[in-house]
Amino acid sequence: MRNNNFYLFLLFLFFYGGSVNAQNQTNSPYSRFGVGDLQSNILSEYAAMGGTSIGSYNPNIINPYNPASYSAFKANSFIFSTGGMHQTTKMQTSNLEQITNSSSFSHLILGFPLTKKIGASAGLLPFSNIGYHIEDTESHPDLGLINYSYNGDGGLSLLYVGAAYNLTENLSVGANANYLFGGLNRNKKVIFTEGESFNKPYNTRKNSTISAKGFFYQLGLMYNKEINEKIFFTLGFTANNNAKIAAKQTVLTENYEILSSIYEVVKDTIEDYTISGCEDCNMILPQNLGLGMSVDIDKKWLLMADFSMQDWSAYRMFGKSDSLANSMKFSGGLQYTADNMSVNKYWKLIKFRFGGKFQNSYLQLYNTQLNEKSVSFGLGLPLRKTKSEINLSVEIGERGTINNNLIKEQFLHFQIGLSLSDIWFVKRKYD
Repeated sequence: MRNNNFYLFLLFLFFYGGSVNAQNQTNSPYSRFGVGDLQSNILSEYAAMGGTSIGSYNPNIINPYNPASYSAFKANSFIFSTGGMHQTTKMQTSNLEQITNSSSFSHLILGFPLTKKIGASAGLLPFSNIGYHIEDTESHPDLGLINYSYNGDGGLSLLYVGAAYNLTENLSVGANANYLFGGLNRNKKVIFTEGESFNKPYNTRKNSTISAKGFFYQLGLMYNKEINEKIFFTLGFTANNNAKIAAKQTVLTENYEILSSIYEVVKDTIEDYTISGCEDCNMILPQNLGLGMSVDIDKKWLLMADFSMQDWSAYRMFGKSDSLANSMKFSGGLQYTADNMSVNKYWKLIKFRFGGKFQNSYLQLYNTQLNEKSVSFGLGLPLRKTKSEINLSVEIGERGTINNNLIKEQFLHFQIGLSLSDIWFVKRKYD
């Protein structure tokens, strides 16, 4: 890479590198179900356009959501992309409100061509996140107040390696080998306050940790057609297999006493076991299907649309299902660039992006499937004298409802990404 790209990379890591471990990645009571909050649209280029990506065939953007896109990389090119994100969420019930904030690292990926017909990519992406803290209180005539506390953290990450091959001038095929790994931690406490009974029970806490690791595979297809000199059409398709991911669960349940309002003294161990290696000791990750298209008009207007669905009713964790249902997502977006060859007017090089999405999420609680809808916008800011770009996106939306004792979440999601592009493996020439 050139020196200016290298310095930008170091600056970006300085601001966002610490967020990988130091920041909470989500704050939502809904993340206690399934594998947590599914992470999608983590590249700001696509998030600004409603999350559309399946039909994106761009030599300057890495598209891990459709591995067939890797064949678009130009000869001797090398692209590196990373980023960070922040979300502010307002949670509402029929009589309560709370505002939470969360920040995290978003991705670390790279892409490059291997031959004229083969492109490759590898990287690290978040798959799901858990982060919640819920408290409830019950009044008992003999035991006084009983406080319930529910906490969760952790999540799953995805490490992938993929390649694509141009079967013909217009048709490409690609595949990703995805390694899913991580831990899901859920804790519950029951705390008894002083009541009328002298035989007040000890407090109870239960810690459950599930660790998962295993492979699943994603297939991608892309068909590209130049309609005329000004219109370029792309149709994309993706699918992943119905996979078994090995899992191990550790459960520890204890009775304890709180001394001086500070110290917790264990009185008895009720449960202490680990489940692994059995027939049902796995997570069933259901199949996902996606279809997308894009139309590039005169290299100024880019229109994109996606549809995807996943059969989460087939999800199992240690042979048990959860409050999950089939999910569907519709998204669309557009990008406008006044003149991508402009020399004197920088604003003409800026990519203006807009989009929106609607989805039936995989959560189904109290016979109500939660919906999510949002609008988004963003900018692609090219760096002068380079092929690199800073990408910004803002997404405003809501999920859930205050009906049926559920929670409505209204969120503002901000992402920043840095895409470094350069020419590699070219011998310098001197006069």
